Amino acid sequence: MGIDTKPRANDLLRQMGLGVYRAAYEKGMSLSAFLEQEDPSQGYNDGLDAFGRVLRAADLRIVALPDYGVQASTFEEFNRSEQTRALIPEWLLRTWREVQTGRPYSTRSLYTSADGAAGSWERPYAEAQNPRWDKMVAPAIPVSELVALTTPINAGEYRAYYLSDDSAQTGMTRVTEGAEVPRVKLVGGDHTIDLYKYGRGLEATYEQLKRQRLDKMALHIRRMAVQAEVDKVGQILSVMVNGDGNSGTTPSTFNLTALDSGASAGTLSLKGWLAFKMKFANPYTITGALAQEAVALQMLLLNTGSANTPLVNVQQPSGLGSFTQINPGLRDSVALGWTSDAPSLKIVGFDKRFAIERVVDIGATITEVEQFITRQTQVLVVTEAEGYAVIDKNAINILNVNA
Repeated sequence: MGIDTKPRANDLLRQMGLGVYRAAYEKGMSLSAFLEQEDPSQGYNDGLDAFGRVLRAADLRIVALPDYGVQASTFEEFNRSEQTRALIPEWLLRTWREVQTGRPYSTRSLYTSADGAAGSWERPYAEAQNPRWDKMVAPAIPVSELVALTTPINAGEYRAYYLSDDSAQTGMTRVTEGAEVPRVKLVGGDHTIDLYKYGRGLEATYEQLKRQRLDKMALHIRRMAVQAEVDKVGQILSVMVNGDGNSGTTPSTFNLTALDSGASAGTLSLKGWLAFKMKFANPYTITGALAQEAVALQMLLLNTGSANTPLVNVQQPSGLGSFTQINPGLRDSVALGWTSDAPSLKIVGFDKRFAIERVVDIGATITEVEQFITRQTQVLVVTEAEGYAVIDKNAINILNVNA
């Protein structure tokens, strides 16, 4: 039988401090990921990750279970020791990230035969029997629905690279013996992509903070995170519409009346919408669309009319007139989001797989807990530095409904 030399939750709690954060960031990890590496969750059946087990070892309860008479800890309990205080930044960041990802870091397992009874010395707490993430605070349009990939860097600006090709170079063409193989070229952008700082600070006196329950504070933090995500969506839309500052990153715009001669400017037609979707040529397909509320409402109310029904909607037992679209861009699977940041009377369509690159400065994604002793004030601050680049302008098209 081997000897387990891995540190456990109590050991990790005793080591907690700035040194552990530095060790984690030197490896390009969050504290949660670093602790998980030190104390992997395999072999545990509590449904917690390593940071969750450290919180439990510190007797800090971040959620309340009123059905069992269990209350969340107060913020003051974080200040019991230097070690527990060092847990504040990661707890704050995890709460913030839950809004970005739309899911909690861990969900507790249901009771098994190996579990101790709730309230016993083995398990002096109760566990929620149902997942709680369906009640989590989340932005209306998650940034994750708009970006193809995320690139971490350790700088304040970023030079994007683009594939330079044309229609004759795109495919795997037949090459005769001795002939030149068609190539695509990776070209650096003329302009660097600036990263902008997003974040919020929660300020209150120490007397106000110390009595606050952690679940209530988490709710306020999530609401702040939602606004930060809204701001990012606005910036992503700006890049989609105007490009990222480099040549060849501005999308094509199509007028509704050019796609449907029978349409009236300002009123979206089904023919115009379908023709716009067809402008996403292979290998692109429209996976998402962003518009202001009025245009989004027109999209939701599109209909074929009662007199003329297209064959694609006719379902006969014999199969007569029934079509199944091969092109995925014609299928009704476009994710629609409405936001006031969208351009007026326009629909921004995009292929999430190729449209936008998100660039994150991992050195600036920091959490600070700042205490002003002279004012007895605490400021909980979360800041992130992000920028956005166009990967392929052909993955973005704009429909001008008003022309």
